[in-house]
Amino acid sequence: MPKKNKRKKAKIEEDQEIIIGYNTRRKKDKPPKKKKKSKNIWRKIRKILIAILKLILIISVIVGIGIFLFVSPVFNIVEIKVENANKISENTYISLSELKKEENIFRINKSKIREKIKTESYVEEVEIRRELPGTVILTVEERKPQYRIEKNGGLYMYIDKNGYYLEETTENINMPILRGIKTNIDNIKPGDRLLEDDLEKFNDVIKIVDGITNNNVETELSIIDISDKNKYVLEFVSVNKKVILGDISNLSTKMIWIKYFMKDKENEKGIIHLETESIYFAPEEQTE
Repeated sequence: MPKKNKRKKAKIEEDQEIIIGYNTRRKKDKPPKKKKKSKNIWRKIRKILIAILKLILIISVIVGIGIFLFVSPVFNIVEIKVENANKISENTYISLSELKKEENIFRINKSKIREKIKTESYVEEVEIRRELPGTVILTVEERKPQYRIEKNGGLYMYIDKNGYYLEETTENINMPILRGIKTNIDNIKPGDRLLEDDLEKFNDVIKIVDGITNNNVETELSIIDISDKNKYVLEFVSVNKKVILGDISNLSTKMIWIKYFMKDKENEKGIIHLETESIYFAPEEQTE
């Protein structure tokens, strides 16, 4: 082959390589499709905007409902009911609550109403309910006097089973009298509780009273002396008998002995000793 044709052929092949190389580089360096990426961004922004608009709509509806409930006269109080009022009158509870008719039922503060009603010493708990459209119901749980504490001048303090001071009165109702308490009764007011030392003994007192009831000791318990938790003293005034109980150990057995002596020494006055292992009845003439 002549040299001239060889050179021409080599040049054509070189040109083809250059063209092939150029095409290849162009494919690799091809820029990303901007239009597709831009569409995805706008789609995301649109979803966010729709979500924000929905949230604003929901909030607007809630606010609108709230304004309606708090402003509409439809929900003004027209009736105040009191449930379970016994010792304290319904009118007293309503007065303590400071609820007013024509007041919006959704504006009342249950916590504050509860605090105000519980300033009454006889109230243990109170529940406040709304009954739409315009009724408020106060359900109270009252404390019950269980014991008396004697004061000077023929006065008595009523105490409930949990040691709360309920009221001072001259009324001498049929309840056991507590003696030997540590609490200074001149320094407490209705609604206050006895000192911790006395409250610790209250659990024992409850067990003693329950034991008397459960064992059908028909004689009326008049006085409980709690001066010493290791030497509780019970008095049954109507039958002229006193019981030196000791502590509350073997309480069920001690109750059986009390019931026995009450029947066996029915017409005798004296002391039943249960504080030691030597259980016995001491007639009054044998005691100082």
